[in-house]
Amino acid sequence: MKYFCLIVLVLLLLSCSEPLTRNNPYDTHFDLPEPENVQIEHVSLTSKKISWEYDIDNIEGFKVSRKQNEIWLEEAIVAADQRIYTEENVPVNENIQYKVIAFAGSNHSDDVVSVIIDNTIPVPENFIVVQENIHCYGLTWEQDHIIGEDGFIIERKIEDGDYIQIAVLDENTESYQDEWEDDSREVNYIYYRIKAYLGEEYSSWINTINLIVPPPENLTLSIENENITLTWSYELEGIEGFRIEKKEVGGEWDLYVENIALELREWYDDNCNNWDSYRIKAYYQEYESGYSNAVMFEEGMIYVEGGTFEMGDHFNEGDSDELPIHNVTLSSFYIGQYEVTQGEYEEVMGTNPAHNYGVSDEYPVYYVTWYDAVEYCNALSEQEGLTPCYNLSDWSCNFSADGYRLPTEAEWEYATRGGVNWEDNYKYSGTTNELGDYAWFNSNSGSQTHEVGTRESNQLGIYDMSGNVWEWCNDWYSSSFYSSSPEDNPVGHGSGSDRAQRGGSWGSNARDCRTASRGHSSPTGSFNLLGFRLVRANLY
Repeated sequence: MKYFCLIVLVLLLLSCSEPLTRNNPYDTHFDLPEPENVQIEHVSLTSKKISWEYDIDNIEGFKVSRKQNEIWLEEAIVAADQRIYTEENVPVNENIQYKVIAFAGSNHSDDVVSVIIDNTIPVPENFIVVQENIHCYGLTWEQDHIIGEDGFIIERKIEDGDYIQIAVLDENTESYQDEWEDDSREVNYIYYRIKAYLGEEYSSWINTINLIVPPPENLTLSIENENITLTWSYELEGIEGFRIEKKEVGGEWDLYVENIALELREWYDDNCNNWDSYRIKAYYQEYESGYSNAVMFEEGMIYVEGGTFEMGDHFNEGDSDELPIHNVTLSSFYIGQYEVTQGEYEEVMGTNPAHNYGVSDEYPVYYVTWYDAVEYCNALSEQEGLTPCYNLSDWSCNFSADGYRLPTEAEWEYATRGGVNWEDNYKYSGTTNELGDYAWFNSNSGSQTHEVGTRESNQLGIYDMSGNVWEWCNDWYSSSFYSSSPEDNPVGHGSGSDRAQRGGSWGSNARDCRTASRGHSSPTGSFNLLGFRLVRANLY
């Protein structure tokens, strides 16, 4: 009996000891689980918060260590009830990595290593230098993404010289004004750069380059009172003025006007010939800016400055082929101020196909097929020594040629809307409510064409884009093209059975004279209310 009780006691002790070993984190036979979801939060450049998850509470604590120069440094001890550790004085401009180990006595979990964190000092963002006048630059930047830096260092370099330090600024600064005391400096280029710093550590530099004398912008050419008017924009104060260069067809650029006062942004030329070109530059002391864009005078053609506009039906009163409204960006081009007249057509082609619906040299030509219009474009190009745009074997168009062609639908609508003035959002060309003053259509035409240019022009000085005759466009017509049209310089659908036409005619109602209205016909068709106008690319 005595031995029996002893055996039972031993068995009871053994049965109780097994679960105690299995659940005791201090027992080296116990497989202590790893911490989970180790994360690092940037508190500042020199302070990092490490967090993790752990389900067992009856451990001794955690050991957190950081790796530096490929060596794991001395471990920090964190209490068992904590899941966060914040380290201060973290070195910058190094890659940072942490590991976390749970421990209970001599029993340790496997370590869990965090992702590697790039702790380099970030460069300032959106560094912008604005020339406020010829002697002063305003510098701005953003530093909200840099937490804990001491400040910023700015350097400047003139031409090919060396960078020199011009400012050391505190961490709460996001702007600096660099004013020059030397009023007679003669340089063309100035460079700035900026970096953040913390103690003896620095971010990378971020650089800018600035012209001391920036070029004029948005040079445009228009015709007023039979004179050429040049206009341009320029914001910088403190320069001395502007100079204009002019080039005749086949010639070289020569200085044409040496001194235009700074306060002027407009100049007139009463001695301009067809195909004369202009460009303008600003100057200060002995130094000149680069050139503006160049513009050319071509008699009967209007310069249309490129831009982005919303193409399609803005008034929700058209057909489905006028939708969706979509953004289109166009390069600058020239477009005929008037529809091609019967006199112009006969002079080039030798015949006048128009009859019965208004016949005169100054009336628009009609009864012309799309192919007739294209052949006229090529013939006129050759007559004026230009490169024809069209291959008459397959009727393809070379848009990079300098000759005449038909407008794309996008070019036609942009010009009709007034080009850069398109946000006027006129329903018709030049107007919304006074169509009879701007167009020959079925209410005032007497059922025939009329002399071009006898109604009001639109904002660009272009006539008859609403009414008189429909106008052929270069594009193949597609009712669904707007849904897939590319944004930049679209040239229409790749193929089709009809060519697009625009603008309405003497026989159209007001609805067909809208800027967004689209028409189409077989390219072999010729009608008493269908003509065309010309376009040339701006190849400068």
